[in-house]
Amino acid sequence: MDSNFGYTILLMILIVGMNAFFAAAEVALVSSRPSRLRALAEEGHVGATAALSLLSNSERLLSVVQVGVTLCSIALGVAGEEALRERFDVWLEPLMSSPFLTHSLKIASVALAFLLMTYMHVVIGEVVPKNVAIDKRDRLAVIVAPVLLIFYRVVEPFVFVLERSATAVSRAIGVKGEAGGGHSVEELKFILSSSLREGVLEGFVEKAMQRLLEMPEFLTREIMVPRNQIISVPVDVTLDQLLRVANEHQYTRIPVYEGRPEQLTGYLHIKDLLRVWEERRIATERRRQVRRFDARRFLRHLIVVPESKPVVQLLDEFRKSHSHIALVVDEFGTTAGVVTLEDVVEQIFGEIEDEHDARRPLVQRAAPIIHIDGATPIRDLETQYGIDLPVEAGYETLAGFLLYRLGYIPKAGDQVEEDSRRYIIEEMDRNRIAKVRVENLAGPEAMEPLPG
Repeated sequence: MDSNFGYTILLMILIVGMNAFFAAAEVALVSSRPSRLRALAEEGHVGATAALSLLSNSERLLSVVQVGVTLCSIALGVAGEEALRERFDVWLEPLMSSPFLTHSLKIASVALAFLLMTYMHVVIGEVVPKNVAIDKRDRLAVIVAPVLLIFYRVVEPFVFVLERSATAVSRAIGVKGEAGGGHSVEELKFILSSSLREGVLEGFVEKAMQRLLEMPEFLTREIMVPRNQIISVPVDVTLDQLLRVANEHQYTRIPVYEGRPEQLTGYLHIKDLLRVWEERRIATERRRQVRRFDARRFLRHLIVVPESKPVVQLLDEFRKSHSHIALVVDEFGTTAGVVTLEDVVEQIFGEIEDEHDARRPLVQRAAPIIHIDGATPIRDLETQYGIDLPVEAGYETLAGFLLYRLGYIPKAGDQVEEDSRRYIIEEMDRNRIAKVRVENLAGPEAMEPLPG
């Protein structure tokens, strides 16, 4: 009895060890750095080559590991339950003084055997090896990979049959049963937030990656400069006038129109004008006739994009066209605004200011009073000021929200209350809401400065 029990304990330890191997192998391989494995494989490391071979089909790898863990769990139950139960019966036999106690203690023996095996399986066979694998993932991956690759080759046909059977059963009950590899956007956002809390990522990196995941949701019209705010010059502009506009607004790319301001035909780059300015300087010094400036000679092509174009596609078009500015048109082909590469980049990294941008004071989310431009996008209201407005009506700016709520073209002094805030129209530019005063009715508590 004692000899058999000793053999059973050794068998249970062996099975738990095998389970620990599969648990550690799964975590180590999945979390290992492919770049590190490739570098080792190029140096002729057998373990790294085996690891890359396993990771080439990660979904099948996880299925194979799951088969190994399941087999170990079943084997542990078969090998250990009866032996442990009988051993607890022997230890508890002196207490079995009556039929009732005998029945109760036998139930206790089963429960104790189950709890002991569960503890061994979970703690020694799962949690501890996974923690070790997370800490030593690269080193452990190359150690376990060759052995796991052998097991992989042996059970791969069996796993293939299991996967096909599961797919067939799923389809029979109305489920597609397709493998859903990868993570959803929400899962990735959760991973980023967790990494920030654990100190793995810095705040700026986490925020940039979050915004990058949200880019497919943004449309060009949400980030463009609207038509009535475009700084442009006519095609017959003089060099002095052009340089005056460039100096006043500190732009390096200035749209050019022919006829009406909304009929943009291209843009001028300030770098192209340096040569003209140098030619003029030399001609003046030598008392020669200055050549008349013709903007058409330096006009650059302005790419045209629809306002409904996703920002992620706009970024790709900027990259392919080697351009930093685009004309945005609506569904009727009329000018809706312009958009620059900087507008796109700022959606990822936040506001980018150069040496010529006026430094804006920090605004507090719960500040009692703030003054906002009516053209501020709804998304910027949330990220910059903590103002969360409903967007179900399709408007995209603060002015659009106020027009929707009022139902008429307002005048200065008209106001709207929404979610503990009062929006007072301070300034109108003809029919456009130019400036809005926002009063926080909730009080100054929980004031939180926005990052600069």
